[in-house]
Amino acid sequence: MQKYSLTTRIIHWLSALIIFFMFISGWYMVELDYYSPWYNRLPELHYAVGMVLMFVWLVKIIRLLTGYQKRLSPPVKPFERILSQLTQSLFYVFVIGLVITGYLMMTADGQPKILFKTINLPSLTQFSGPVVDTMGWVHEYGAYLLMLFVALHIIGAVKHHFVDKDDTLKRIL
Repeated sequence: MQKYSLTTRIIHWLSALIIFFMFISGWYMVELDYYSPWYNRLPELHYAVGMVLMFVWLVKIIRLLTGYQKRLSPPVKPFERILSQLTQSLFYVFVIGLVITGYLMMTADGQPKILFKTINLPSLTQFSGPVVDTMGWVHEYGAYLLMLFVALHIIGAVKHHFVDKDDTLKRIL
């Protein structure tokens, strides 16, 4: 069995941790009461960790554009190959879309944001309330759709491990 490269495994599991944190923190922070000690801190952490995800996925995309490809475990049925490629493509669309809409909402007031109390993140433009509301809707429902694809990804990994009894899951561990 040939494992995925260490870089691939780190990107995969770091992305997984960040995506789960982002979903849970995003879901939780919109319910926070104004007087909660987390009312300001959790959104700031959510933004900062989102920018870490952007950096991790930038590395992932650069690797993809420079010719690195994860090889599927042989033998893979044609429909599984198509499903895998479709799911992978949709992961890219949703993660990139969520990072972009999150960034645009975070900087919609036209002011730069400070991440981790040190990194100055510039604002590219300024948006009005209705545009921000639309981006918020896209961001929220995009996150739900991403979680659907995460669930399908996990189901696929479990199927490969327990039904097909192949090394797909072991290769990424």
